[in-house]
Order: sequence, then C-alpha cells, then structure tokens
Amino acid sequence: MRPKKAQHQETNSPFKRLRLNVKLSQEQLAREIGVAVSTIRRWEKGQAEPTMTVSQMKEFCKAVQKSFDDLPNSLLPIDGSKNGSNGRA
Repeated sequence: MRPKKAQHQETNSPFKRLRLNVKLSQEQLAREIGVAVSTIRRWEKGQAEPTMTVSQMKEFCKAVQKSFDDLPNSLLPIDGSKNGSNGRA
C-alpha cells in the first residue's frame, strides 16, 4: 500500500538497495540514523558519499539488519591503513 507508483526501480546505489531490502522509506532511515532526508537522497543518487559517525554507522547497520562486515565496500569509510600503506617511504 504505497502512495507512490508501484513500479520496481533498479538501482546502482548499494545504500538504496539496503534500505529497500528492509522496506524503510528515506524518511524512516533518516530518522533512524539522525540525518536529514535530503542527505539520504544525495547518498542514493550518488551526489554525495555516505559519511557517518561511528554511532550513525551502528544505527544504520541495525536499521538495515546487516553487520558492519556485511556492508558493501563502497559504503565503508576509506581507510589507508587497511591497504598495507602506513605512510612511510
């Protein structure tokens, strides 16, 4: 019982896919993780990279029913220490 068109939308956004898998609206997810709905829209459209605090990331994982380790790499923060680079020459 959706007020919008019931057409199935394919998406390249892993963020959107995770949200849709648990049947959350953008508004519901925004409320869960404490960001603006416009932020969720930008993340899903690829207009901005998802950036979350540790607390928001924990809430996101809970909301989409995934563990941090199960999230797609594209949603994880870029961390130079994981690729073997320690910044020394």
